[in-house]
Amino acid sequence: MELIHIIPRSVLAREAQGSYKDTISRVRFLETSGIDYRQLSVERDDPDALLATIPSDARPQRFLIEYSHFPRITRELGRYWPQALLAIRTHNIEPLQHLDNHGWWPKRGLPWVLYGMYRLFLNDCRCKQYADVLFSINDWEDSVYWRRLPGKATVQWLPYYCPDHIIPQNPISFEQRQTIACLPTSRKNRKSWDLVSRFCRFAESMRAAGSNYNFVVTGQLTEWPPPVSDAVEYVGFVEDLSAFMGTCRAVAVLSPLGYGFKTTIADAFAAGAHVIAHPSLIRHCPDTIRPALVPYDSESSDFACAASKRLRETPPGGAIHTQQKRRNHDMMQAWLQG
Repeated sequence: MELIHIIPRSVLAREAQGSYKDTISRVRFLETSGIDYRQLSVERDDPDALLATIPSDARPQRFLIEYSHFPRITRELGRYWPQALLAIRTHNIEPLQHLDNHGWWPKRGLPWVLYGMYRLFLNDCRCKQYADVLFSINDWEDSVYWRRLPGKATVQWLPYYCPDHIIPQNPISFEQRQTIACLPTSRKNRKSWDLVSRFCRFAESMRAAGSNYNFVVTGQLTEWPPPVSDAVEYVGFVEDLSAFMGTCRAVAVLSPLGYGFKTTIADAFAAGAHVIAHPSLIRHCPDTIRPALVPYDSESSDFACAASKRLRETPPGGAIHTQQKRRNHDMMQAWLQG
C-alpha cells in the first residue's frame, strides 16, 4: 500500500499553531503504521506542481490532504488515480473562521470579507464533491455545516488529540500548580484580541475576589500591542511548551469566536489541567469533552463562584486524552485497511 500525505508548507513552518499539532500527530502515526508512506508539501492549489513531485510509476491507494484549500489538486488526483481513496482533513468551517478572524468591518472593507467567505465556501463544496471522505475535527460542525454541503464525500469525525511532544514528562502535582494560562496565536486578529482581552477581565475579576493564582499570557505579542492589565503577566514565547503545560492549573479559552476545535483544550487535558471556556464555545465542543469544561463568561459575574470551586477539584483530563487518541487511531487504521 502507498499513502501520500499532502500538507500545506505554511502548516509545517508554524510549530506553535494548532494546525501543526493536529497534522504532526497524524504524521507520527502514519510514519509508524508500517505502510509505504510519503509526505509532500504544497504552497498553493497547483495540481501541475504537485503531480511533478509524484513519480510516474507510483500507484497510490490513499491520499490524505490537510485543509479544504485544494479543490483543483483533489480533482486532478482523482482523475489520475481513480482507484485511490481521497480523504481531506477539515480543520474548521473556513468561511466563518475567516469572518471571526477579521470581523465585518476590517480595513480592507466588507466586500473583501464577503468575497473571501464566498471563495472559502466554494472550496469546501468542491472538495466535498471530489473527495471520498472528509475527516472533520469537530463533530458539532458535521451536523451544522459539512453534512449539509452538496457532494459525494462521507463525513466522519476524527478527533484531535495532543501529540506526545507536548505532554509533560515531569509535571508538578496538581495541588502545587498556581498558573492559569492563556495561549493566543502570535498573529493579531479579531479572535486573538478578544481571547486576550477577555482573559484580562477574567484575571482582574478573580484577583478582585481574592484569588492568588498567577494569570499568564504566552506568545510573541509585542507587535499588537496586547491589552494592559496589572492582573496579567505577559511571558513571551515559551520555548518548552511541554514543561510549561505541566505547571498549569488551568488553561483559559474565553472567547466565543472561532470554529474548528481549540487544540489547546485537548493539550490542557493531556497535561492534567482544567480548561476554562466560554459557554458558547463549550456548546460547540464534542459531547465527549463538554462536561469536563469549566464555563466562564467574562461579561457576566454569574460564573465566578462556580468556576473558582471547579478549579479546586482534580481535573478529569487524562482519561479524555486516552479516549480521543484511541478513537483517532482506530478510525485511521480502519481507513487504511478499508
